[in-house]
Amino acid sequence: AGRERPGLVDKAGQIRDLSGEIDDLSGATLARAVLAKLAKLDPAKLPAVAAGTRIGPCIARVGHFIAVGLNYADHAKETGAPIPAEPILFSKAPSCLHGPDDDIIIPKGSTKSDWEVELAVIIGEPASYVSEAKALDHVAGYAVCNDLSERAWQMERGGQWMKGKSADGFAPLGPYLVTTDEIPNVQAMKMALSVNGKAMQT
Repeated sequence: AGRERPGLVDKAGQIRDLSGEIDDLSGATLARAVLAKLAKLDPAKLPAVAAGTRIGPCIARVGHFIAVGLNYADHAKETGAPIPAEPILFSKAPSCLHGPDDDIIIPKGSTKSDWEVELAVIIGEPASYVSEAKALDHVAGYAVCNDLSERAWQMERGGQWMKGKSADGFAPLGPYLVTTDEIPNVQAMKMALSVNGKAMQT
């Protein structure tokens, strides 16, 4: 942890070391031009990663982590909350990013730790005042993110949600960043987000 290297998965499912090509999957390396260059590499020429090697978060050095609350109608219903007229946006601290299989440390004093599985949309290029039609052009790819919360701190202690959402390790991300060329029409896809093989949200 803290010394992760970037990798890719070849067609046979073998993880290959990308550190000879890029420093990490972060910042400018998530731009379309860089991802297109990486897509042209011959994975067989990259070093194979030993089986059982720990996998860290699929991206590094996140500048901002924006989350959308009550973004599934079923979740709003199960919590008894009205479906919002506009998205509920909140931040999670970038320091909460965690490897997908890393142990979670429940914060001291937590009484209502909880989790949700979410689809993470990884923004790969700067975007400001982008039209809806062009918005997906700025997406580098997608990943699974487990959004952990301490519900008492989030809902019962006043103030913003961030304090219940941002403990270290409260956002296991990955294991994979699936680039947009793998999912050409994400809006038309039906995705089942699973935890330990059990579909939790569709």
